[in-house]
Amino acid sequence: NLWNEYGKQDGDHTAATVTSFDLEKAYQSEAFTTIKFSAGTQNYELDFKAMKQKNLKYQTERSVCRRPKFVSMEEVEKKKSSKTEHSKGSATNIPPHWDQAALPELGYKLINLLSSSSEYIKVQTNFQRTLPRVTILSIKRIQNLSLWEVYQWQKEQMKKANGGKDVDERPLFHGTDKNHVDAICQQNFDWRICGVHGTAYGKGSYFARDAAYSDNYSRVSSSIKTMFLAKVLVGDFTTGNSSYLRPPAKNNQSSLFYNSCVNTLLNPSIFVIFEKHQIYPEYLIEYKN
Repeated sequence: NLWNEYGKQDGDHTAATVTSFDLEKAYQSEAFTTIKFSAGTQNYELDFKAMKQKNLKYQTERSVCRRPKFVSMEEVEKKKSSKTEHSKGSATNIPPHWDQAALPELGYKLINLLSSSSEYIKVQTNFQRTLPRVTILSIKRIQNLSLWEVYQWQKEQMKKANGGKDVDERPLFHGTDKNHVDAICQQNFDWRICGVHGTAYGKGSYFARDAAYSDNYSRVSSSIKTMFLAKVLVGDFTTGNSSYLRPPAKNNQSSLFYNSCVNTLLNPSIFVIFEKHQIYPEYLIEYKN
């Protein structure tokens, strides 16, 4: 079989005096409301407003429409495949216990946990281990996809730098003023904005193993206090110093640095994080004494 390009003349059929490109150009310019052309022995007028083609000899009319750009089956399958791969890639990064219906592309959603759920009880147990006498008002999961993806990327980078071994990741508390909650949920922790919890071990964001320590920095607002429980990539740590603006180098090698600083190397309870991508604010706890 012989194929001819659409709109070109072959031995048996005569092409029109205008091409699809000519018609589209005239339509897009909006300078013409009608355009005349011939095809073979017949003369026609095309009315762009009425979208009608009239035979000038017989005065017969037929409707016309703009045809969308042709897309081959191969291109369709390629698009579908790339979309599927993209959605698969995104889905694998999302924690399975997250509410899939509350995943904004930008910003965050707070999901109130049921007090009977295992997720709530796990956070409650950790919190009340050192604060048994306070009343928990709510525990909310923070779903911020942008922060989560950056955190996962940071985790991968640290894992590669660690020779493929898992990175030390811990759930740690951070007490703060209620006025800082939105900024933290939106943009993560920044010690310059969220307030300084002392600088004894370096100038960074301070996190604690025990909720009782973080409670000292949770300021009362209308009798309600707020505290975060964050996922923190503490990685390789060393004892901090008030002069540190970042963790020191390992073994005097300037290219290799520790990931965080602590109050003591033996069972540390305070961690200082200098890189916010090592933190994911996972839960917001509201409570009162």
